[in-house]
Amino acid sequence: MTSPLRAAHAPRSIVVIGASENPDKIGGRPLYYLGKHGFRGDVWGINPKRTETQGFATFPSLDALPGVPDAAIVAVPGAAAITAVEQCAQAGVKLCVVMASGFGETGTDEGRAGERRMREVARAAGMRVVGPNSQGLANFGTGAVLSFSSMFLEIPPLDGPVGVVSQSGAMSVVPYYMLRRRGIGVRYAHATGNDCDVTVAELAAEMATDPDLRLLLMYLESVPDPAPLAEAARIARERGLPIVALKSG
Repeated sequence: MTSPLRAAHAPRSIVVIGASENPDKIGGRPLYYLGKHGFRGDVWGINPKRTETQGFATFPSLDALPGVPDAAIVAVPGAAAITAVEQCAQAGVKLCVVMASGFGETGTDEGRAGERRMREVARAAGMRVVGPNSQGLANFGTGAVLSFSSMFLEIPPLDGPVGVVSQSGAMSVVPYYMLRRRGIGVRYAHATGNDCDVTVAELAAEMATDPDLRLLLMYLESVPDPAPLAEAARIARERGLPIVALKSG
């Protein structure tokens, strides 16, 4: 069985829940990037007020889609984000990237409870959740840019041998910017956010299997479970891939 995390890098289909015609909005920028950077799979939007968004077919709900997407971008706020994750789990989506904020990072009981709900629903269905409070994931090798970072507008992407994965949004795109300014291509630029389910280390282990990668950069705010970090290091060592990891604090 294919790991749900494969949908982070090579999804066959993507849906944006909260799709927007405005590319400057969280629900609009991923659609803009998917169109601009050559993603070849199916792309759909969810917005009950539209039938088309930035040229992509748009539907009122997940159950109206012509198929089950591999990956879903959740670009709706608060309780609506939790509901969207529940609906994705029921539909059989493999991976949700939750961009909504206002959860564990707030330090409130309500915020932490929302994260727990998303994690529990996902695990019961065999789905994985990136986030919440995630800036998103980007793979410039496949064009699967599930991100709302404005950095990719400021300096054009170029596929290359470097992967970056970070809990912090800023620390995912600052290395990207510095590398691109030097003419070095970057394949992955991931910002995972609160890591309520999928962790930086898990994505690093998945990235380390990419035979074209020659350098992997990691920014860790916490290491709740060292096992995925050890697995990433094992895979990287076997194929001679250097990892540079920075732990904040």
